[in-house]
Amino acid sequence: MRSDNAMADRQRSQDGSKDTDKVMEEAAGIAGQGRDGGRLAREIGSTDELKRATERPAGATRVTKALKKEDDQ
Repeated sequence: MRSDNAMADRQRSQDGSKDTDKVMEEAAGIAGQGRDGGRLAREIGSTDELKRATERPAGATRVTKALKKEDDQ
């Protein structure tokens, strides 16, 4: 007897591949988004993309006061 809240049975692949690995590899590449603008925006965009490619969950990338001071000079 199956209840209404039961999860669907997972279909295993015939070749043994994992779809999750394929999706994670595609998402790990650097997209080049968020880098338009000045030096500060490029630096933060690059840092954010590297962080998202290597960390799970990546969280927010924030502008620090040191980066703002460097940009003002």
